[in-house]
Amino acid sequence: MATGTTPPGPDGLPLIGNTHQWARDPCAFRERAADYGRVVGFEIMGWDAYMLTEPGDIEAVLTDEHGRFEKHDESTEQLEEFVGQGLLNSEGELWERQREAIQPAFFMEQIKRYGDIMVDRAEAAVDRLSRGVSVDVQEQMLRTTLEILVECMFGEDIDLEARGLYDAVEAVQEPLQPANQPVTFLVPDWVPVPMRRRAQRAQAHIEREIDDILRERRWSDSDRNDLLAMLLNSDAPMSDQQIRDEMLTFLFAGHETTALTLTYVWDLLSRTPDAEARLHEELDDVLAGRPTVEDVFAFEYTEAVVREAMRLYPAAHEIRRQPVEDVEIGGYTLPEGSLVVLPTWVLHRDERFWDEPEQFRPERWLGDADRPAFAYFPFGGGPRRCIGQQFAMTEAQLVVATMADRVTFEREYDDLELSAAVTLQPKTTVQMRPRFR
Repeated sequence: MATGTTPPGPDGLPLIGNTHQWARDPCAFRERAADYGRVVGFEIMGWDAYMLTEPGDIEAVLTDEHGRFEKHDESTEQLEEFVGQGLLNSEGELWERQREAIQPAFFMEQIKRYGDIMVDRAEAAVDRLSRGVSVDVQEQMLRTTLEILVECMFGEDIDLEARGLYDAVEAVQEPLQPANQPVTFLVPDWVPVPMRRRAQRAQAHIEREIDDILRERRWSDSDRNDLLAMLLNSDAPMSDQQIRDEMLTFLFAGHETTALTLTYVWDLLSRTPDAEARLHEELDDVLAGRPTVEDVFAFEYTEAVVREAMRLYPAAHEIRRQPVEDVEIGGYTLPEGSLVVLPTWVLHRDERFWDEPEQFRPERWLGDADRPAFAYFPFGGGPRRCIGQQFAMTEAQLVVATMADRVTFEREYDDLELSAAVTLQPKTTVQMRPRFR
């Protein structure tokens, strides 16, 4: 029975609540706040916020009770500026129609067709490296996953550089970089910030390019198997605006998160020689040449490496929901319109569910584990679970296998400092030196 009282939580300041603590280090704040119990109350940016720390409560919000919550909050408003009403942001009947139309594009049978693209782009990433010359690994992974996604979306005849898409995507994402977060979220939109103007011009350029590609496809009779072709031929017809919004969603939400996971994989392997050696052993045993999608089904340790990287460094470090009505959870009432925080970072490092939670131990994924399902949820859960989960896992494993079979990386930094912005990102460049095997 819900008490209706305010749950315990960290003390805040008049007017700003806990905003200053949250802004200083969101992940550390959530870790401290979790000590207050199952449901934690605090205030950020004028919101009454409630953080849930029990896997069963998180499961309820994302599954059984999902209809009583929506995704809308200030972060989705920011994303809507970039991706419109794509699957990531839409609600209700519109979301259901979009999900139905898009889901077939992410069935495993379709993903198998993308395997060669993923391996080709990973090989190209290795070919760009020079012996002994350090590189920004995050930048390299962002380029690689963008190349993969664009080719899977539109086909191999899209020249990213000729169309100016590399620079445009970088400019659009500039306001979301850790160093630019204060300007992005605190400076009013009407203030003429040059960075925003660059992002707006780049956004308009990307939309024009997508519109041109879409127009060409509408008039083309070519037989294709890419994502755009599947949307155009869907049994649930979509308008050009809907398709453009979905392409923008895939473009911005689909490549950065996987690039971050891959960046963290290389960092963690460089710190854990035993894990790297075991990964190489599996690749030597499984691969008969260049990796294929069929090899993914034989990978065990490679998959474990990816899953463990996502446990320690989940790109989606939290999930937010808003109740559309008062909801009782954990003995408390979560009021309509409040902010409900599902802290991926906290659950993924909770010693109740993980032995040595701060340690990178891929082997923890090799056997059956007795832990709650929602002690680990890097892709969310329930009906709104990330539609591209299987695509992302296949892509990450094939990129890791292709690159690790040829190269290792040595860090040129000590600690990896993180910023919990829209996604969990390194604060500075991830400079590493390749060593060819």
